[in-house]
Amino acid sequence: MSPTHPDQWSIGEPGPRPDPALLAALGELATTQLADSDGPVAVAGPGIARIAGGREVCGPAVTVWTKPGDVVYVLKAVDHIRPGDVLVVDGGGRLDAAVIGDIVAGALVGLGCAGLVVDGVGRDVDGMDATGLPTFARGAHPAVGSKTGPGAINVPVQIGGAAVRPGDLVRADSSGVVVVPHDRLAEAVEAGRVVAEREQEWRRRIATGEPLPEATGIDEALARLRP
Repeated sequence: MSPTHPDQWSIGEPGPRPDPALLAALGELATTQLADSDGPVAVAGPGIARIAGGREVCGPAVTVWTKPGDVVYVLKAVDHIRPGDVLVVDGGGRLDAAVIGDIVAGALVGLGCAGLVVDGVGRDVDGMDATGLPTFARGAHPAVGSKTGPGAINVPVQIGGAAVRPGDLVRADSSGVVVVPHDRLAEAVEAGRVVAEREQEWRRRIATGEPLPEATGIDEALARLRP
């Protein structure tokens, strides 16, 4: 949990927009498939999970760093949302001071925001859920912290130990959160598709009656690994 950032008090330029076809392809892949691939994917550490709204999200990041528990730059970040963006808030993982709530979520929905991912906690969870905005965080807490800053918008941040730059692609679902560098999106999609196709083949073979260890190659792997 860091109380400072080298770019605190700053508002940076928005990140690049992804190719729509590649973004759609990324959204078809589960976080588990991306995590299992050999592609350029960062996996956020455990603890950040869906707390409200839709069950999954995929889109380019508008990033916010805030002094843990401070809400000023989170509120200001709404001015920088474009349709399809995911607001990513590095709140330092603080658990006793909410940095998001239903008013922020409602405003984001009105701007076409695709979702919200927070390394921290939220409040007004029922209200956030009613907006439908997919919201992933470390949990809920009824109190806020400070309203004095510092903070920063569209700067490099981290969520669950995964680095996120403005414009990087954030994919979250029931299994967790992954981040794809914006300049390696095509590579990540291709690597994820390899995993998806492999899994589909496993399912096909199991459905025809093959035992799971045989269908997935575990029997063959064990034969190689046994001394």
